Amino acid sequence: MVRPLVLIAEDDAGVRMTLEFVLEDEGFDVVAAADGEQALSVALDRRPDAILLDQRMPKMTGKQVLRALRASDTMADTPVFVLSGMDPTLDGEGVAVEWPGAHFVGKPFDPDTLVADIRHALDESR
Repeated sequence: MVRPLVLIAEDDAGVRMTLEFVLEDEGFDVVAAADGEQALSVALDRRPDAILLDQRMPKMTGKQVLRALRASDTMADTPVFVLSGMDPTLDGEGVAVEWPGAHFVGKPFDPDTLVADIRHALDESR
């Protein structure tokens, strides 16, 4: 069985390593990026099945990466989870406008819920 590939784009090494451990333990293949430019490059090159995208990263913000992905023919429909320490409910309906088609994951996150959400998004995208 092919293991789904998940890109983790997170500049905090501790969070990135935790996510890598959790996802690999749950049967995902993982590729990681430490900044926005690297995340976009890896996404376009490797075409992951899902992307975990930090909101604030060096070189390119999560929002800039998401916009570039949504403009890409090959990555436009890829499930993207935006990792954010901010409360997304404060943005109300503006969240959908600023983050097209993205799911929000609050920091700190619950690993079991995150894995379930990724699996659900992958099932929906197939």
